[in-house]
Amino acid sequence: MNCPRPEDLSATGGCGILPVPAPRASAAPASRRGCRLWAVAVAAALVGAAWLASRPRPVASAEGTALEGQDRLGDARPAGGDARVSKALRVATFNIHGGRGADDRRDLDRVAQCLAGFDFAALNEVHGPRPWQRLDQAAELAARLDLAWLFAPNTRTWFCLESGNGLLSAWPASFWQRIPLAHRRERGYRNAVLVGLEHGGRTVRVLLTHVTRSDDASRREQLRAVAELFLSLAEPAVLLGDLNSAADDPEMRRLLAAAGVRDPLGETLGAATPPHIDWILARGMRCRAAGLRDEGASDHPLFWAELE
Repeated sequence: MNCPRPEDLSATGGCGILPVPAPRASAAPASRRGCRLWAVAVAAALVGAAWLASRPRPVASAEGTALEGQDRLGDARPAGGDARVSKALRVATFNIHGGRGADDRRDLDRVAQCLAGFDFAALNEVHGPRPWQRLDQAAELAARLDLAWLFAPNTRTWFCLESGNGLLSAWPASFWQRIPLAHRRERGYRNAVLVGLEHGGRTVRVLLTHVTRSDDASRREQLRAVAELFLSLAEPAVLLGDLNSAADDPEMRRLLAAAGVRDPLGETLGAATPPHIDWILARGMRCRAAGLRDEGASDHPLFWAELE
């Protein structure tokens, strides 16, 4: 056998066998890395968009000349549709906790039962429409009780989910205003709602609100603004709502001590008045009776007063 010469081996790769080319690097791993990076970027963008959408946003001011469903009330009528014209105005304030009761069960029927028989009710922690619900909770309660209503949101999340204050009324209104309150933190968005209630031939100015508790500085600032607005209103005037402030709070002490301000619950129950942060205050009106109901429909009692 003739063996190739050394110079032939260097040319052919040895013994006449051609060299096998080195395998080319596959593009698949780089392609997979690119797909993973793209997926991570898309996921990060979706998470960022969801975070932005879920952040609470304040709802702007608004005003109007009538409540929703007011046209079915007629000129004026007392609660329950009684034909007689009463000088007394039965008011209530109720933080409904989104309809969730002390047993953690959501039931607007229970809330409606608590609110039956009142001429005007201020509502806090009211939810707006949800994807599975066409109406806001104020409208749902009004439908159960055959009353006019107003939903006054102060916070919006996910671009469409709203919550805030609301009201129910057996009497028409000549005007309403939704007034945003100052805040220092994004979860402290709150508003006040001023309503001109036409009752017994007179305009009763009703102010309802829910003051924040997210931080004490915002709470004090909002409470001070609400107090100043209430004291500036022409009489008769009523302030209703969850003020997140007890009677020993300095701002509450100043408000309670202001000339002409009456505390119906304190006047009625005296020393037996339980500690509370939901309030009914009046100016230019006399208290006939007052009290509270705590039937487990919310994490707050309902407070009521009969004024004239």
